[in-house]
Amino acid sequence: MTRMKNQTLKTFTASVLFGLAPLASAFDVAGLRIGDTVEQFEALESPAKEFLTITHDPEGNIVRIFYRQEGLPNDERTQTKLVNRICDKYGRVTPCYSAMSDIESNDKQFLRFFHLYRDDAETQELRARIRRTKAFSLTPDLTVEIDLMDSEYAEALREQKATASDLIDF
Repeated sequence: MTRMKNQTLKTFTASVLFGLAPLASAFDVAGLRIGDTVEQFEALESPAKEFLTITHDPEGNIVRIFYRQEGLPNDERTQTKLVNRICDKYGRVTPCYSAMSDIESNDKQFLRFFHLYRDDAETQELRARIRRTKAFSLTPDLTVEIDLMDSEYAEALREQKATASDLIDF
């Protein structure tokens, strides 16, 4: 048992030290996962529910979970909390360290965070983004967005966007 704990600790330590994202078998947003049902969303009791939008297939299974919260304070404490919450949950990757460096730096100003995560089986895509709500404002606040999609649904959206300009007749 001790050997197993030590191996787990070494693996965890290596992932933290070298910025490797932990293996992700499936993502969740506010407790919801791709493939959950609309009924599970409706029964969800979470303060995050008011910020969630879901998309489902004809059978009622969720294929997209979109979380957006606007109007968050744009201060160092909130920036640090948001970046750490995303990176702790979905994986510490290079953009996490870059964002934290910008937040902690006296010379730079934190403007945004973005990373595209994929699960191990590449069946899900999760886009995490923190940005200023308004680019030009005396007191810009922050918006956090988490967009989790089934990869097939994401591909269909990309194809739809690519052909959308073909449908417009000038």
